Amino acid sequence: TSYARPKENVSQAPSSIVKTQVISDGNNISTWIWNTGVFNQDLRTSNTPGFQWPKGSNKYAIFTSGLSMAAVVNNSLRLASVSYSGEYGPGYILNGVPVTNSIFKLYKVSRGDNNNTNPDFANWGLMVPYGAPFDDINSNGVYDAGTDKPGIKNAVQTIFVCLTDGFPETHTSSEGFSGGTDPLNAEMHLTAWSYDNIAGLEDVQFLRMEIINKNSSAWEKTHFGFVADPDLGDATDDYIGCDISRNLGYCYNSDDVDGTGAQSHYGVSPPAVGIDMLKGAINRNVTPNADLYMTSFVFFSNGGPTVCETDPGSENIEAYNYLRGLKSDSTRFVNPVNMQTTKYCYNGEPEANTGWTEYFGKVNNCGGDTTGSVVSSAPGDRRSVMGSGASNLKIVPGEKQTFMFAQMVARGTNNKNSVTKLKTLDDAVQLFYDNNLSVGINQ
Repeated sequence: TSYARPKENVSQAPSSIVKTQVISDGNNISTWIWNTGVFNQDLRTSNTPGFQWPKGSNKYAIFTSGLSMAAVVNNSLRLASVSYSGEYGPGYILNGVPVTNSIFKLYKVSRGDNNNTNPDFANWGLMVPYGAPFDDINSNGVYDAGTDKPGIKNAVQTIFVCLTDGFPETHTSSEGFSGGTDPLNAEMHLTAWSYDNIAGLEDVQFLRMEIINKNSSAWEKTHFGFVADPDLGDATDDYIGCDISRNLGYCYNSDDVDGTGAQSHYGVSPPAVGIDMLKGAINRNVTPNADLYMTSFVFFSNGGPTVCETDPGSENIEAYNYLRGLKSDSTRFVNPVNMQTTKYCYNGEPEANTGWTEYFGKVNNCGGDTTGSVVSSAPGDRRSVMGSGASNLKIVPGEKQTFMFAQMVARGTNNKNSVTKLKTLDDAVQLFYDNNLSVGINQ
């Protein structure tokens, strides 16, 4: 059976989007995927982290995450924010109008499923026109139900959902990463999967987001950002950092004992958790086209003395500035090691104690000032934004941008060695991606 996008039985969005989630727990990571674009947060109770490692331990490494974006449309800044709530909903854009029906929901297939045991398996073909991946067994380039296998080849689990930010009622300034603008009319095809049978990938989860401009106008000055609130066990004693060459952002414990001994804390020799941007935005406005990858890695905090480094408020420009690699008031971050401005915060080596790490300190500059004294960086509840964009990134109607991320955890002999172990794991993930996934999920 071949499938095409349905043209009948569509409806405009309901008065509100009912949030739902499914669990991704195919290997040592257990986390949740929402139908609003959010992942790593648990809907079952309010204010609850969702990225559990190891699975079944009741210890959590990330509170929430999502891929946010912002662009200028007809001289007006618009956002599709995804952090704590999500401004997407299940559905797609048809002739410029957001529509949905009952087939637009979270789909999940696992190894061993069939048409009789899992309705999502039986109905997978409905989502293939919207980007749902499948193993093309007969190599004919189309999905043949009964022959081809739903999901990512060799994955133990695959989750898929087709979303759009086109419903105005999903846009709210209370999203968590600003928000509340007019819709961008973006369509997102979100896939999450994991492996349990490939050595070295037991503590890794993959995510792919296809973003399509379904607006009648271009998105200009476009910036995307993986927004994360890592809470590594005890959320009050975290540090963060990035590795520019690896396109990796990470969170680790500030000392070698996480927390206070509570069951939910990691205790001695805590792990590090990281996100690798395996594929970022492509700028097709330059020749040759530019693969942008991680163009910035910055942070903001839950409170704190530096007003331009706190959660973005209702002013949408504050979130846009973080996506651009700036502080909320557009001030440049300063590397205290050389007092040069930078878009990559804490890009040193914690275990080797080289370069700029949180142990070195920071500069609390705001208001456009790029000077100041170096002060200590107190451990705390960090948020990070891994950006991919450019001031000349114009995305025309119909253009698609595909992002690939890997979430991973590693535990070493101490808190700093865990970062080193994480980077070693990331190298293995990068090699797997280069050899198996970089040419595309579908042949």
